[in-house]
Amino acid sequence: MRIKTLMAALLAAAMVPAVLTGCGSVKDAEGADLILDARKEYAQLDSAKVIMTNLGTGEVDQEFTFKYDEKDVCVFSYYGKNGDDVYAQFNNGVEDMKYENGEYSHTVRGDRAFNQYTRSAKHPQADEGLLVYTPQAVKKAEKTEKDGEISVKYEYDLKKLGADIEGVKATGFETEYRFTDGGELLWFTETTYSKDETYSYKIEITERNSVDKVENTVKAHGLDK
Repeated sequence: MRIKTLMAALLAAAMVPAVLTGCGSVKDAEGADLILDARKEYAQLDSAKVIMTNLGTGEVDQEFTFKYDEKDVCVFSYYGKNGDDVYAQFNNGVEDMKYENGEYSHTVRGDRAFNQYTRSAKHPQADEGLLVYTPQAVKKAEKTEKDGEISVKYEYDLKKLGADIEGVKATGFETEYRFTDGGELLWFTETTYSKDETYSYKIEITERNSVDKVENTVKAHGLDK
């Protein structure tokens, strides 16, 4: 799922799975234990909705919803927009409906272009890589506690990340994770800096293990034509 240009979260998506790592031989940054636990918990969810809000406009720019069925097949939907550009996708493990670059496409299981995701072969946005953490690229870390919440902020070295966003010449990338004092993830932000603009998004993981039905976003928005 890609809308070209600015999305800060697409920096994360572009790096999956090559760069995003948990621990290993690289020393973890301050507050990493909270993020690593949150990553693990997210990857173990049966269902969830991810809402991405553009902090510059206050509008929801992207939504991703997933749910595993009784056979552990991932049913998911995605809807995203950037100006006049719209991307929508629905996949139930049997058929895939997609709207991208103004064109609608439909594939079914068995087609070369069809992808099926399961609990063991996860969709990238249903896996821990959604929560960015690359310890070898952290150049500044800050952990603070205030009013019963814990904030963990990281500033990344773009050269060490080895990634960029298509169409955006990034000059900096930062994340902030906000937790309760008990360690439960509340939300996180991703901010990408370029020479001319700043792109900042708030990501919330909602409806954890409580998604009743995954909406077919392509049909819902009348894009299946």
